[in-house]
Amino acid sequence: MKSRYLLVLGTAVAAAFALPPMGMSGHAQNATNPGLVPNTGQINTGMAAQPSSQSAGVIDMPTPEEARAALMAPISRQPSTGDASSATTGTGGRDANSGSQPSPDGQASAEPPPSGPIGSFGQTIPAKFSRRNDILDHVPTMAIPLPLSDQQRRQIYDAVMAEKEKPVTDADALKPASELSPDQALNGMHPLPESVRGIDGVARLYFVKAKNKVLLVEPATRTVVGQITS
Repeated sequence: MKSRYLLVLGTAVAAAFALPPMGMSGHAQNATNPGLVPNTGQINTGMAAQPSSQSAGVIDMPTPEEARAALMAPISRQPSTGDASSATTGTGGRDANSGSQPSPDGQASAEPPPSGPIGSFGQTIPAKFSRRNDILDHVPTMAIPLPLSDQQRRQIYDAVMAEKEKPVTDADALKPASELSPDQALNGMHPLPESVRGIDGVARLYFVKAKNKVLLVEPATRTVVGQITS
């Protein structure tokens, strides 16, 4: 009698564990795993591609021309004494680094007078006191312009445009900090002409030719690091 009771009890317990919770059908169970499609073996239905996010900072990034003008602007190499009368904000008006001061030999110098908070100079003046530094602070590292003179840029542009390679498809959309597609890198990226490789800072770079501009590329990362327009 006792064994029969235990058998009935065990059967009831097993049945309770086998049944789904009250009010839940087999279809409802699958709802907890929407990727599971019964009787098909499919366990992942995939998902719609989501558009990539874009930082507002990238949209507000200075143009290559603005970035180059800021980089090439003269700066003071003398520490500031903290004279507030010479400091300006970085949001408009005259740059805190503009102006000039006499050199030790009495001749006019392109270097502006010290300005900004005490002890700061040139590149270390906070952006709110320097329009130049404010612009450069908004430029991605890979888009910082190369310190090339107008003559050097013209030499590179003319040398590349004289090459036989045709402009690369969609290259006009590229700009500093852009990454080349595999196809652009494979078919459109070439070493700079021998005649301009002696220019400081460009020997290792490659070029991509667009219709009206030359793009200088870091080959190891396929990243555009410079742009020279006509």
